[in-house]
Amino acid sequence: MSPSLVGVLVCLAFSAVFSASETAFTSLSIFQIQDLRKRYRQGRIVEKLAREPEVFLSTILIGNNVVNILASVLATEYALARWGDLALGAVTGILTLTVLVFGEVTPKRLAISHNEFIALHTSRFILVLSFLLRPAVAVINFLSSLVTRLFGKTTKVELSLETVTQMLAVAESAGVIDFAKSSMVKNIFRLGAMTVQAVMTHRIDVFSLDCRTTAREAAAAAVDELHSRFPVYDEDPEKIVGVVALKRVLEEVVHGRRDRPIREIMSEPLLVMSTKPLGELFELMKRRKESFAVVLDEYGGLAGVVTMRDVIEEIVGEIYEDGDEEPRERVRRRADGSFTVFGDAPLSLVAGLVGAESPGTVDIQTVAGYVAWILDRIPVEGDVAHTPLGRFTVLKVEANRVEEAVFRPARQGVSETE
Repeated sequence: MSPSLVGVLVCLAFSAVFSASETAFTSLSIFQIQDLRKRYRQGRIVEKLAREPEVFLSTILIGNNVVNILASVLATEYALARWGDLALGAVTGILTLTVLVFGEVTPKRLAISHNEFIALHTSRFILVLSFLLRPAVAVINFLSSLVTRLFGKTTKVELSLETVTQMLAVAESAGVIDFAKSSMVKNIFRLGAMTVQAVMTHRIDVFSLDCRTTAREAAAAAVDELHSRFPVYDEDPEKIVGVVALKRVLEEVVHGRRDRPIREIMSEPLLVMSTKPLGELFELMKRRKESFAVVLDEYGGLAGVVTMRDVIEEIVGEIYEDGDEEPRERVRRRADGSFTVFGDAPLSLVAGLVGAESPGTVDIQTVAGYVAWILDRIPVEGDVAHTPLGRFTVLKVEANRVEEAVFRPARQGVSETE
């Protein structure tokens, strides 16, 4: 066989390697790169090349162009020597088709299916070549940067929370992760955007006792209300001075100290502001080994109470125990595609139904607060609030706040009637 033909075949082989390497490396996800780094020695080389895409791509393109041009020169030399000028056009066409099929398209398609294997087995070759071609790579990158700056600054692609959420949605649709697990992960991310106000029990619903109440009276009242812990106030229900556990009260009763006032057995309350992010509250409760906190408003008055269970339920959903009331879903789908929502439902939960960001503010975290803010007055039964998320129709109002409403997402049209 002619040395020129051997040279063409060698150049085609290198062209295929360069094309496959380019596609293999550029199609690797950050998770694949980290996995390769942990499992294989060459994985560190793959990571190094992936961290320097400008150097890697320039090396690949220089190598690929050099071998393709050399193949063309060798094929032309062979054609001229064997058949003369008449066959030059035909040889050029055949070589172009061969390079496209065997040096570009086929290697790239194989690399998409076997990107990890190809990246691992070509990484050392590409790394050595990048060192050998370092001067040429530096010049090309410099000239490329000058041209790029003419069209504006470059942006660095980073892994964001939105990207992770989109990846979860893709994994869920592909069946890699089920809906329940995907929802829990999304809820964990949402903790940073939600405040204590969204999940706390409002002060008008808080069960509390005066510090002068005896252990016997406290035990009877707490058992009737099914509370394991409750705040203690001094004359003014707004002035919380402690927290008492039902277990501690019952111990006093069992040991014959029924008339002992609960102020002598109460503990120091954990006080938090209503604007505190849920994620921070969760970390604080774990660090302090507390499961109950008293929530204060901006004036230092009682805003409500929050428990560790309230925070955990925002991740895993409602938790029910023996003796609890009939389970109540804060958002329930209706037959016509709308939703029944309760006023204490977090606004972010409703926003998630339409795939939108929560329009809530630091002071507005629940459906009840959002509807009142949109109406700019105290809601009454039958009120309709048109919002960017959709339409809320108030079904029930208690203590001047929305207790229950019907939510119709905006995608279904806010002009629809119930």
